[in-house]
Amino acid sequence: MTRNNNIAEPSDKDTKQAILQATVDLIRGEGFSCATMRNIAAKAETNLALVNYHYGSKDKLLSDAVRMLLASFDGAFKVLEDDSLPPKERLKLFFTRYIDELKRYPGMARQMLDQRHHIMSSLDEYSRYCKMMRLEKILQAIQEITGEEDKNKLMMMQLQIYGAVVVPVIMLSSMPEDKTDFMPVFNPPPIEEQIDALFDRYFH
Repeated sequence: MTRNNNIAEPSDKDTKQAILQATVDLIRGEGFSCATMRNIAAKAETNLALVNYHYGSKDKLLSDAVRMLLASFDGAFKVLEDDSLPPKERLKLFFTRYIDELKRYPGMARQMLDQRHHIMSSLDEYSRYCKMMRLEKILQAIQEITGEEDKNKLMMMQLQIYGAVVVPVIMLSSMPEDKTDFMPVFNPPPIEEQIDALFDRYFH
């Protein structure tokens, strides 16, 4: 039986992109917990062998999916480019919008932390991550607020602020859907109030 040459076979590139898009669609629609390799293969209308062939591991696939999702956070990242805003306001608005976007995808904040070994696996990967996260713009805003010139100290401050803002989101996303029993123990205020309180104490 001969192949009909008029029917185009999907290329490796098309298949790989379909797998990635299926992963992103599953995360957007149902959360990270539903992004199993089997569900991804079914969504992409392919098989597990091809998913493994193109990505090697679920971690690598989820890492690329997280990167693709973050690229859609334009509303948050664009704030960092707006030099007409005071630096503290830029930073507050960025983190507020960034956290609002993270909350749309259950488990994404934790997944981003879990991908740190991929981010640090090579200089190229780290450079891509820094560019995607507008790291230089975040450091610039912190430098304008504090007057600090030491790059290592600015990086330390960026990590401290990021951790203080994101860790509560991770804690909340790890709780059962019915959080009633936890409210007396861990019931954080709205993210705007958290960031205001943090900045008032950090940038005094």
